[in-house]
Amino acid sequence: MNLKTEKKEQEIGKKSQAVRTKLINRTTKSGEMARRGHPSLAMEVVQTVDMPHQLYIDKAEGPYLTDLDGNQYIDLTCGFGPNVVGNRFEPVEKALASQIKKGWHYGIPGAEQAQLAELIKESSSAVDEVMFCNSGSEATMFAFRAARAVSGKRVIALFDGSYHGIHDYALVKADHRSDRSEPSSVTLGAGIPEEISKDLMMMLPNRDENAYELIRKHKDDLALVVIEPVQSSNPRLDNQEFLQGLRDVCTECGVLLMFDEVITGFRIEYGGCQQYYNINPDLVTYGKAVGGGMPIGVVAGSKRVMNAFSGADDSPVIFAGGTFNGHPLTMVAGITILKHLKENQEEIYPYLHEQGNRIANEINEFCSSNNIAAQMMNAGSMMHLIFSGDTIDSARDIGRSKIEKEFYLHLLGHNVIVPGIHLAFISFAHKPDIVDKVIDAFKKSFEDLREDGYI
Repeated sequence: MNLKTEKKEQEIGKKSQAVRTKLINRTTKSGEMARRGHPSLAMEVVQTVDMPHQLYIDKAEGPYLTDLDGNQYIDLTCGFGPNVVGNRFEPVEKALASQIKKGWHYGIPGAEQAQLAELIKESSSAVDEVMFCNSGSEATMFAFRAARAVSGKRVIALFDGSYHGIHDYALVKADHRSDRSEPSSVTLGAGIPEEISKDLMMMLPNRDENAYELIRKHKDDLALVVIEPVQSSNPRLDNQEFLQGLRDVCTECGVLLMFDEVITGFRIEYGGCQQYYNINPDLVTYGKAVGGGMPIGVVAGSKRVMNAFSGADDSPVIFAGGTFNGHPLTMVAGITILKHLKENQEEIYPYLHEQGNRIANEINEFCSSNNIAAQMMNAGSMMHLIFSGDTIDSARDIGRSKIEKEFYLHLLGHNVIVPGIHLAFISFAHKPDIVDKVIDAFKKSFEDLREDGYI
């Protein structure tokens, strides 16, 4: 190695190290909390929270998060999506405070379940009835079970690049070595029986018409086809033709179709992707936004399928329960936020689309003009920065690199937080001046990478 090369390699990452030092020095209380938690915590929250520098949040307000040391950041996490109108929305806070005075856990139902169910039902012509649980993962688990019971068939089909929660039947992914147009499935992570991916689940290619032929081929075994109408791994809105074709082929083959709207419900539009694409599935799952920031999962759909929860019309009955299902705090938070979103939807959703598009367009123009191999994909207020200049057809085209990790370190140094999964969100509280700061922070972070020698 000559001296010139050695010097160049020593200088690569120099600015990143300076940012790390700055973050360590200004977050001493977070550092103390990390050291305290490590001996007793096997995992904090979820693996997708993996940050370039460990922070602990003390409070949230509007578009901001504040850490234990009092440092304020622009929040692009939005609670992993639920906080459509921003953090600590005052009407929800008041509703929760009022409910706490009456009690916060009964076990026996209160009146609020019916009120929230009515709001959800009114939001979608696909919904006849709803069932409440505690998370999006629980919702998809119950939905899969109901579909199997009603159809009398056992195979569930998912799409390459999808995410449907943390239960065994959801933790199945496409084998990256398999054919894109006819992917095979493997389990994700240890502890899941291989029989699930081999015998009970199948994988379909996303945004590929061969999916229709696979459904026709396996229709006698398929209980349910499940899709994120906007994939969290590949956020984009140009899905109309593919989704309509999917609806048509499932109807043709007598296979139930489910939209997993845990992330997109009440975020893409008030009526979710069902409203945006004007397509009615047989089943819908919700979570996140519908709870106003409180834990929730919702299974909703046609009466034929929802009868599996009640046994009505001589339907086969599934077991579905939970100590905290229909929790009073969650119900009042959900009622409050859905009423607000419903009454203000003509203002909120166009704004979210406008500002999400503005972020994506400006960053993409910056990357293009500066010859940076990165692109911001977005579906309205859902965004994912992809470190590739190539066309993205599926999640297989999205990789991870050291450059990406360094980018988010610099972004945190510019006081903008994006969660470890790198799916970012804005809220109605992110006003144009805040969005300006977000765009500026992204551009500065790219410039930092270039100055550091990474690009």
